[in-house]
Amino acid sequence: MNLKKIIAVAIIIIVIGGIAYYGYDYETHGTLRLEAADSGISLSGATGVYITFSAIALHYDKASSNSTGWYNYSLHDKTVNIFDVALSNATFLSNITVHSGTFNMIKIYISKVTIDILGNNITLKLAHSFALVINTLSVSHAGTTTAIIEFNLTDNIHLSSSTAGVFNMSASVIVK
Repeated sequence: MNLKKIIAVAIIIIVIGGIAYYGYDYETHGTLRLEAADSGISLSGATGVYITFSAIALHYDKASSNSTGWYNYSLHDKTVNIFDVALSNATFLSNITVHSGTFNMIKIYISKVTIDILGNNITLKLAHSFALVINTLSVSHAGTTTAIIEFNLTDNIHLSSSTAGVFNMSASVIVK
């Protein structure tokens, strides 16, 4: 076999492999659109609440236990101001390509929370490394599912002084 035939066969194999992979990826993955919102209850004197989201993890509902079956996805430390952001105009976080399927738990990893209140900028201590939400979330292959992470900032933020406080990791997820 001469070199031209070998190259032609190699190119054909690469093209067929690429098409097969694209078909597999299209059939086994969907898009999860993540957004964030505040429940609408005001914090007196606050002008901003900046949350840095680092990752989410989705738990496959058919996993053999709660410690297995987790899929982890990075949010690349996305920071958004969710102060007074209602569900109807939730702040966009990310579109993530995820394995299609049904998930029954969501871990929301937050690396930093800062509040602007009464002229002070306070970085809050995080009470936990993530918020665990028990909720059913289905992502179909080649489809898009929107999930809004909703916080009740009045319950989440506990200020101990004008320069210190704690952010409790609790949230709900609304699936559209």
